[in-house]
Amino acid sequence: MATLRDLLRGATHLLAPLTANCRVFHENWERAADLPSPGGRWAGEWRSLSTGHSGPLRCVLEVENERLWRLTFHAGYARIFRACYCTSMTVARVEDRWTFRGRSDLGRLAGGVYEHEGEATSERFHSRYRCSAEHGEFNMMRQGV
Repeated sequence: MATLRDLLRGATHLLAPLTANCRVFHENWERAADLPSPGGRWAGEWRSLSTGHSGPLRCVLEVENERLWRLTFHAGYARIFRACYCTSMTVARVEDRWTFRGRSDLGRLAGGVYEHEGEATSERFHSRYRCSAEHGEFNMMRQGV
């Protein structure tokens, strides 16, 4: 049986996308069409391995330098909700791919601190995420290649 805490956590996760401001994402998406790989536009899906929920995911990846990426995400949920946020990832080049990790505090309504780690090639992006409430993965392909 669900506890009051579980019910409150579920309610706050539903409310978080209502407060998302995605203006920065849309501005970055327009600018990112011609960024060199691995930068640019990425699109795919997020999936919660805890709940089975999933939805569309878009990302603008900007290479700050060889060890730092800035990513702006736009995630959809239940066809009407959206969440947008920016985060930085530390990066290492390993042969023909990049490995990365990062941490973002999205606030209590959105689940608190999220930790990300994953790898990307010039065409594919896979990341795992974890926060106190759940864990899952991001799978995307580079757009406009």
